[in-house]
Amino acid sequence: MTPLAAFALAACAAVGPGSDHVLLQDLAAAFPGAVLSAPEAPVGLAPAPGIERRFEIPELRRIAARFGLPEPAGELCVTRPVAPLDPDRIRAAMRERLPQAEIELIDFSRWPAPEGTLEFPFSGLREDLWNGSVLYAGGRRFPVWARVRVRVSVPAAIALRDLRAGEKLDAAAFRVETRAAALSSATLPASAEQAAGKVLRRPVRAGSPIPAAWLETPPDIVRGDRVHVEVQSGAARLVFEGEAQGSGSRGQTIPVLNPETGKRFPARIEGPGRVELRGVL
Repeated sequence: MTPLAAFALAACAAVGPGSDHVLLQDLAAAFPGAVLSAPEAPVGLAPAPGIERRFEIPELRRIAARFGLPEPAGELCVTRPVAPLDPDRIRAAMRERLPQAEIELIDFSRWPAPEGTLEFPFSGLREDLWNGSVLYAGGRRFPVWARVRVRVSVPAAIALRDLRAGEKLDAAAFRVETRAAALSSATLPASAEQAAGKVLRRPVRAGSPIPAAWLETPPDIVRGDRVHVEVQSGAARLVFEGEAQGSGSRGQTIPVLNPETGKRFPARIEGPGRVELRGVL
């Protein structure tokens, strides 16, 4: 029969946020007045956040015998406390990552979270969804999320005229000005350094920021280019001009036409306007 004293222990003891185990000191209420010789000794795995673990009399007696404690006063439960996320705490964690940004918190996960360090890494930001976690118990993570609008002031490349897809950008194609922009991999404007010499994947209207995600590095060789061909065959070396039959960049292989013989052959791109072939034509 459960002793009446057990009812005095009805409230669950809280496991510390930094531990993944129930420690002897967490069970102190079951041994009132006892001196704990090793308060930080682990006595079992801690429960998951918000879950109770009950230590019944037989288990408490085994623990008492192990640590030289008196008869337990009654059963005891332990739990890892959880609580709803605090919006101010969420904003503070986000500002640690983006101190210069304007952050509007729209919504966030309502599931109660354990005590611990709240983190929102920049890598977790996707459009208007920012995934984060609460770090607890020495390395465990409890996932959380927030809906946000994040804006930053950045130097943006602004199109001076309508730009077409596939166009290679030069300094006459854009100007640079500081603008507030949504922080998103899809919409963050390109800087002057990012835009110069790059090729557009999509058209951009005059007066609009050029998104960094719409830019790509132009290939070293474009189909139809005249290319410098070097042929290495043993100790022999042959040099002539060919015509690229494909596009690519350093390290890639493209077909090349020998205009004198009409023969096509694969050649490795060595840099802008240069290819190499090892073997015999």
